Amino acid sequence: MVLVYDGECEFCCRCAGWVAERVRVDMSPGTSEDLQRLDLSSQEAKRSLWWIDGDLRLAGHKAVAKIFRDMGGAWRVLGTAMIVPPISWIAALCYRLVAGNRHRFTKRLL
Repeated sequence: MVLVYDGECEFCCRCAGWVAERVRVDMSPGTSEDLQRLDLSSQEAKRSLWWIDGDLRLAGHKAVAKIFRDMGGAWRVLGTAMIVPPISWIAALCYRLVAGNRHRFTKRLL
């Protein structure tokens, strides 16, 4: 399993660092070698966070929810809620809003 994030985005890198401090997971900053091996386009990797485990491919809020579930505790509850409608609809919208504006986030936010 591997978590693929945009390694050129400061916000994404900081989020990946936060995750790495809390859960053990292989991560890729979206290098061309990794993208080719994982059968992801660079556009897909720039657009969304990806959780890939064999045939399981989760993007966006679903990838975030999977990470939260793996973290356990209260994070598990949040991750589970994020995949159940109507909360999943809100999570998807929030993910798109954050992803579309991630260049506006600074170090002060994390």
